[in-house]
Amino acid sequence: MRTHVRCRAVWLSYVVVLLAFVVVPATAWADITITLKKTFIDQFKNRATIEAVYTVDQAHKAPNPPAKDADIHIAGRAPEIGLATVAEIMNAKGQPKALALIKNAIGGEPLHMVGAWRIWCEHGGDVEHVQGADLQPFNTTNPAHVFEIHPLTTVGQVDVTSGWKPIVGFKPKDAETAFLTYERTKSSITVGDDDTITIHTSMAGYNYVEFQIELSEDPVPIQDGFMVFASVRDLQGTELVHNRRMVFVAGTAPAKRVAGAKKGDVLHVLGLPRISLTLVDYRASHAHDKEYVGKDILNWNLPYEMIIAAVYPQ
Repeated sequence: MRTHVRCRAVWLSYVVVLLAFVVVPATAWADITITLKKTFIDQFKNRATIEAVYTVDQAHKAPNPPAKDADIHIAGRAPEIGLATVAEIMNAKGQPKALALIKNAIGGEPLHMVGAWRIWCEHGGDVEHVQGADLQPFNTTNPAHVFEIHPLTTVGQVDVTSGWKPIVGFKPKDAETAFLTYERTKSSITVGDDDTITIHTSMAGYNYVEFQIELSEDPVPIQDGFMVFASVRDLQGTELVHNRRMVFVAGTAPAKRVAGAKKGDVLHVLGLPRISLTLVDYRASHAHDKEYVGKDILNWNLPYEMIIAAVYPQ
């Protein structure tokens, strides 16, 4: 019963967040379209992770140096996703067993992979991304893509959650600049007759941003981690965003840290943005509700949430 009440509170918080978005016309600026199956949205909108049988087409020969984020990029395809995908291990140099599995899997048998699902238009290119469309093997480690499994938690049978920690030698994006960009990114949603939803938006970067969060509620347990609404602050404590959903992946250091947190607690974190499928679905499902008539909610700014990849020592 308590979980039901808390989940209801999460939905009410989302409705409040929805009202904060600005109405903008989409046709003049949209350069990326992402068409998703409604069944996929329903399955993953309140999930932290995705599990995939992943065909590795290309991978970096070595992880990026710390100054460039210390990740390794693994381009590939998976039937569970149906979109061009790049999977990434965080702090990859410390995962030699996983790196060996990836090297051996290039062009070969698929690998079992689990990690945070992430839809974000950083490397979308000039193409339409249609879930389920035919995908040929990639000849690059960075194909035009909007879907990532980033960061990974499991490669084959190897647990790589120890990499979910601050990246020594890397300078994350500035919180004020990043969140201003997130908040201003435009979008439009179209509901298809074939049980699909299409998101029209534009390029948005700013991976790995460092910021503070103040929890607006106690963390809410989900199947594969925790979700919690929190206000976003810069490193000096100035509030940047009043309320935004934070996603914590089970088994990672951030999830273990937030598990014991309470409303009002402040955490210093490293996060990555992703499109919120919960808000996409809400807008698509409620666009014609009486309370939203005339408010054009399908053209509100891009709905997003944050994957928390690391928590800094207090």
